[in-house]
Amino acid sequence: MTTTSNNITPIHDELAQAQAAYDNALEKLLKACAEFNEGAGKEYAELMQRHADLRSKIATHEATAEAATVEFKQLLAAANYEKTKAVKDALFKKNDAVAIAEELREALADSERTALPLRASASRAAQTYANAHDLAYAAYARLEVVKALAASEEGLSRAMALLSHVRDAIEVERHMDDAQTHRMKFVWNRLVAVAKQQPEAKAQPEVEALGPLQLGPFAGRAYLTPVQAMRLQRAEAEAAA
Repeated sequence: MTTTSNNITPIHDELAQAQAAYDNALEKLLKACAEFNEGAGKEYAELMQRHADLRSKIATHEATAEAATVEFKQLLAAANYEKTKAVKDALFKKNDAVAIAEELREALADSERTALPLRASASRAAQTYANAHDLAYAAYARLEVVKALAASEEGLSRAMALLSHVRDAIEVERHMDDAQTHRMKFVWNRLVAVAKQQPEAKAQPEVEALGPLQLGPFAGRAYLTPVQAMRLQRAEAEAAA
């Protein structure tokens, strides 16, 4: 790699390095995204949806059983506590709803007891995906910085060099280790002030090439840590003993 006489890497080399780093980070992101969305993450999301469906069905049958119980009692009283056809139908409806709700609760409990390995696997995939997304965004931001420098470095650095000879008040510069750098801070302070007013500074923008970070059941980066997985495994083993 060629460098300038004072060992500053030429901006076109910095740009090439930043582009390569971004390309590499994007490749890793796409791989991690696919592994999460098409692998363990998808399986776990489907399992969570199945659990949600079971809970919904349980609630429906419990409500049916409750209503059927009220109906059964009313019909039984109206029939002077004789087992009429209407009473038997109401009793069957109540018992049927209770039995189905119980079967569904057992199915849900069985599925939840065996979900931990998949949950842990999906959590690791989600964390890998989120980390890859963070690194890709960082590489993208750095690339944009180097692009901006490549477009304006010569003129901006010349202007800053001119500023380095503009003396500040003696009382101030007397306490400066590097007076020239202090004089150039006018440019940096100006850029920072304007940058803070940009919409990108108020909320991280979505970069089309990276896509949105969608973690499904792990929204908010609610990963299952290795310690949590170990504690859950121990609790499950103790409950099964």
